[in-house]
Amino acid sequence: MKDNLKIEKFIFNDFEQNTYLLYDIHSLEAVIIDPGNSNDFENDEIERYIKDNNLKLTKIIITHGHIDHIFGIAFLKEIFNPDLYFPFSDLPLLQNVRLQAEMIGVPAPKTIEPDFDLHQFKKISFNDSDIEIIDTPGHSPGGTSLLIKDIKTLFSGDTIFFESIGRTDLWGGDYNILIKSIKEKIFTLDEDIKILPGHGPATTVLHEKLHNPFINQ
Repeated sequence: MKDNLKIEKFIFNDFEQNTYLLYDIHSLEAVIIDPGNSNDFENDEIERYIKDNNLKLTKIIITHGHIDHIFGIAFLKEIFNPDLYFPFSDLPLLQNVRLQAEMIGVPAPKTIEPDFDLHQFKKISFNDSDIEIIDTPGHSPGGTSLLIKDIKTLFSGDTIFFESIGRTDLWGGDYNILIKSIKEKIFTLDEDIKILPGHGPATTVLHEKLHNPFINQ
């Protein structure tokens, strides 16, 4: 397993959302998955980390369009100008981010037009590794998981959590589709793959197969 790829986790905003910064210690190329930074303090934290480590942020990848996962897009685009990969099935969420903000009583972030539809790719190259794009709808229509086989790691967004699953009572959510995504797309992966979810602690495919009450009921 490669040891040149490092993952830094930040917990941002009122929803305690996990923002992941993936980078190569040799090339210093970096990718951010779901930037949830939502205020000046959080913006400064992630900007300082990137600059202090001389990282070159080249990509932002969004697993789905809920507001807690996209707060920081505009800030990072303005500072570092990375390419933005966004699942176009969730464009209504991005286009209605002000409504999302009003529903939960927070200021609406500035919206940025995506550079690419995430789902037009089967994988995205990252140095000499690949980030595989796995379509896992259910929490939202565009829900996506990102697999890096070289480090046996899956970024699951809000599809599956430690002994839990993403909620399905928001726009475009569908419980049956979500369970199907988990069983057919995630539980078919190697059991030792580490799952890094959009909220809460890490888990593994095997642990969720054995202990997730939503799947095993």
